[in-house]
Amino acid sequence: MILAPGDAGAQGYSADVSVNAGNFELRRTTRDSLPESLVAGEGERRELEDGTVVTCIPEEFCRWFPSGEVETVSLVTEDLRAAFWPGIEGLAAQVHLRARYGSDDFWPRSDQELEALYAFVSYEDTDYRVRAGRQQRTNGLGYYNFDGASFLWRGFDRVRIDLYGGWSLARNLNAPRTGSLLEDADEFAPDDRGLILGIDVQGRIGSRATGAFTYQREIRSDRLGLYTERVAGDVGIRVSRLSIELAADYDVAYEEFNEASVRVSAPVVPGVEAMVQLRRYTPHFELWTIWGAFSPVGFDETRGWLAWSLMGGDVRLEAGGAYRAYEDTDAGAQFVGLEDDGWRAFGRARWNREGWFVDGSYRAEEGSGAARYGGDLSVGRGFGPGRYVALRGTSSQNFSEFRLGEQVTAGGGIDAAWRVRDFALTGGWALYRLSYNDQPRVSDWNQHRGRVGISYHFGTEPDTPDRIGERP
Repeated sequence: MILAPGDAGAQGYSADVSVNAGNFELRRTTRDSLPESLVAGEGERRELEDGTVVTCIPEEFCRWFPSGEVETVSLVTEDLRAAFWPGIEGLAAQVHLRARYGSDDFWPRSDQELEALYAFVSYEDTDYRVRAGRQQRTNGLGYYNFDGASFLWRGFDRVRIDLYGGWSLARNLNAPRTGSLLEDADEFAPDDRGLILGIDVQGRIGSRATGAFTYQREIRSDRLGLYTERVAGDVGIRVSRLSIELAADYDVAYEEFNEASVRVSAPVVPGVEAMVQLRRYTPHFELWTIWGAFSPVGFDETRGWLAWSLMGGDVRLEAGGAYRAYEDTDAGAQFVGLEDDGWRAFGRARWNREGWFVDGSYRAEEGSGAARYGGDLSVGRGFGPGRYVALRGTSSQNFSEFRLGEQVTAGGGIDAAWRVRDFALTGGWALYRLSYNDQPRVSDWNQHRGRVGISYHFGTEPDTPDRIGERP
């Protein structure tokens, strides 16, 4: 299609710029040791005179991990999100840039001072859309970014077909697999970039169902190897007030399902909703990493959830739980007695009226070798969109054999946000007390955390990017 001067539309842009800074304290874990001959007892696990549990290697050393000094760490991010319309109908550009100037080197990825989460140009007509540049994509296989092009066709009745391809990026990194981010983390990181090719098909099935299908393949750019090849399918069915969702992900390379689930939800009686889900999950690893060779253990999970709305919606109560049964690890007799199941439960109560709100929750989870119990409470008042002040408190307890020792965390703080025209401010401060049991050489301590953010919207078009300071 050739654009004529008469195809011109209105010019404009909409943008948000924001700066967010955080400051918190942490305490590194150090390593200490003694010659094995100086530690009484036998076997790999022994105790020092003060009760510290140590790990010993015969005729070498016994090692343990005492606490180190408290350090203060700062994290600063700067974001620019913008959309542009140059005046040609259907033509637009969007960009989201993030910088990390001012962050401590300790913080992960702080040396990646500038990155583009997405940056693309698109042209859209009634039946199709063409897009080129760095793109974000969410489908049945999860969340992916890539540098390339995509073509969406919606000219068929009830069906949308989206083809895409280009240079693939390491998942969640916005960087090639050959970049320093993977090289620093894995000794056997890929030495060649990847190419991605995929297709998404979405459509309606009759009057009560929708469906989606995805095929995605990633190979080395020199075509000497395969990184990943997967397919996903989703079906949603609506029967009266009953909703049924079916989903499955299949790894073509490993010839196994990574995930398969069926979820049923419906209102039970007025004001009461219920959901039940059956899920099968096996971790997915790309073919370049050695971790997939260790036959990751999968699990079967049953989940349930109930919600009640009372007092005209001013009060909402939620409760739910899940049970998991893990596969046999086939790891040998030395792991006899290892737990092969786990459970979790939660409850939540929310009240909101005339700007005031109270939100409390409690959760409990036990699994193989680790457990956690805890709750949160926040009380505050809203003063309109993007304006609120809230006090919050939290407490949690971690324990079981795979932990370094029992830990109890309790604390509280204040959160606030205020929006004035095109400016939005947000901030918070909290103090936590970390207490330890069964760790004589790890002392209790207080941890401070603070954050502040400011954003400014400008442009000739309405405020389209998301704003900070909004309380969910």
